[in-house]
Amino acid sequence: MSAIEIQNRLPVASPAEVRRALMRLFAADKGRAVQILVLYVLAAALSVAVPVLLGHVVDGIRAGWTVGRINLVCGLIVVCVAVQFVLSRLGRRAGYRFGERAAARLREGVVGRVLGLPLDRVEQAGRGDLGTRTASDVNTVADLLRYSGPTIATAFIEVIALYVATFAVDPLLGLCSLLTLPLLLLTARRYLRRAGEMFRGERAAMSEAAETLTASGTGARTVAALALQQERRSMGYRRAETMYEWFMRVLGLQNEFFLALLWLNRIQLVLVIAAAGWWALQGGMSLGTAVAAITLTVRIANPTNTVMAQLNGFQQGTAALARIEGVNRVATARREAVPNGTEVRLDAVTFGYDGGPDVLHGLNLHPAPGERLAVVGPSGAGKSTIARLLAGIDRPRTGSATFGGVPVCDIGVEELRRHVVLVTQEHYVFAATLRDNLMLAAPEAGDALLEAALRRVDAEWALTEGLDTMLGDEHRRLSTAEAQQIALARVVVADPDVVILDEATAGIDPARAGKVESALAAALEGRTVITIAHQLQAARSADRIAVVEAGRIAEEGTHEDLLAANGVYAGLWRAWQGNRARHFAG
Repeated sequence: MSAIEIQNRLPVASPAEVRRALMRLFAADKGRAVQILVLYVLAAALSVAVPVLLGHVVDGIRAGWTVGRINLVCGLIVVCVAVQFVLSRLGRRAGYRFGERAAARLREGVVGRVLGLPLDRVEQAGRGDLGTRTASDVNTVADLLRYSGPTIATAFIEVIALYVATFAVDPLLGLCSLLTLPLLLLTARRYLRRAGEMFRGERAAMSEAAETLTASGTGARTVAALALQQERRSMGYRRAETMYEWFMRVLGLQNEFFLALLWLNRIQLVLVIAAAGWWALQGGMSLGTAVAAITLTVRIANPTNTVMAQLNGFQQGTAALARIEGVNRVATARREAVPNGTEVRLDAVTFGYDGGPDVLHGLNLHPAPGERLAVVGPSGAGKSTIARLLAGIDRPRTGSATFGGVPVCDIGVEELRRHVVLVTQEHYVFAATLRDNLMLAAPEAGDALLEAALRRVDAEWALTEGLDTMLGDEHRRLSTAEAQQIALARVVVADPDVVILDEATAGIDPARAGKVESALAAALEGRTVITIAHQLQAARSADRIAVVEAGRIAEEGTHEDLLAANGVYAGLWRAWQGNRARHFAG
């Protein structure tokens, strides 16, 4: 992994921060947490009562109890088992509900925090990292809260109750049962210290593998165009091998731990049986006491193994929670500026990516309110960077990018999106109805407005199928052009002051793209429209054209003026016309 990839990775919370996060989850529903604890304690008390009562029955038979008395105690044992079963089930049910509620709060919280991250930081982190944190990591923590956590709590309480009961039956046998406990705790501590790092490494490797796969799939056309298939395939194999290596390390550690646990359980039982048998034969204790102590020791192994086995899920869950809570450590600047007016400007802007060289050099761009401005230039000139700066995604290194007289990056995201909207060639359509997808831009919009927006962008297919049409891979799959029409219709519905179109019609057939752009221009009349024009038919109808070359504005003017000047734009226009003619001829 490169130094830049490591730098861009989202942070991971410390163990102390994870503990505080768990405490917040419990405190948010402490009433139910107390209820669960009471149920588990009562169930554990009834569980340990069974071996003790069984020992009394053994001693009672030797002492000559009547059949009625024996039946009474045996009936009491049956009642204890039945009530303990009911309490355990009630505890698990309450624990599952607690876990579901806590997981829902966690999921809502992490999604809200991710949506509040600076957009440039989101892009740097990558879809794989964010995707695993908001999906698989949240699911892992949810499993901890609704299953692993309650299971550990139940078993831990039962272990304590069994040790206390063993001491109550006979203190010496209780001490014998504790002889292996220090070794058990040392083994568990060693496992936990090693497992935490391994689980975090495993989840990070999963995130990197997911990022590689997602990026390769999303950019499949670019990969094919640049003949990068072998390079991306090799990278995918390397990431998969790294993930496999981490998985094998975790598996080896678990095998080592559970083998040690098995031997410690056996040694504990042998020690108690030997001591109880010797003392019983010497007359130091009754046979019933020996039976009770041995039975309690046998039962200790099961919840102890459960606790230790669930440490795997616990470690997985806390490692996932550390990644989720790490989102809170991302520095976010307060964005509280309020714009005064709708003028957008770039003044003496210098900008570069990830500590790299500048791609913009003292650039000035001043679109007039209500103007249709086209920004054109050769590939790599900095056109899309201008769009990102105007939309508040990136902050200039020097100079200023302002809207309404205040820095764009200082305006709250929700406030900014009411005024400035960026539309790129990458559009996301949610698995929901067409109506719901459009209402993302304006939740209060009525059907008449939504249908008018679809007409504006020439989306006749959508009008024919209706607003209740379900979209998504499992329902109505959209072509690239149809997805772009949905995105453009959202712009019409949102009705912002400034619209920035960065190759927004690239997926639409060139024969229809001009019609869509004309319709969109009519729908946005009176608003400032800045078009990053890769296809120059969008520039021809603009009020003004700004030509970017090597990160600077090389020339500005109308289509006719720039052609007459025979400069950079004229060369781009002739080249584009020639390519277009060859395309249609082909």
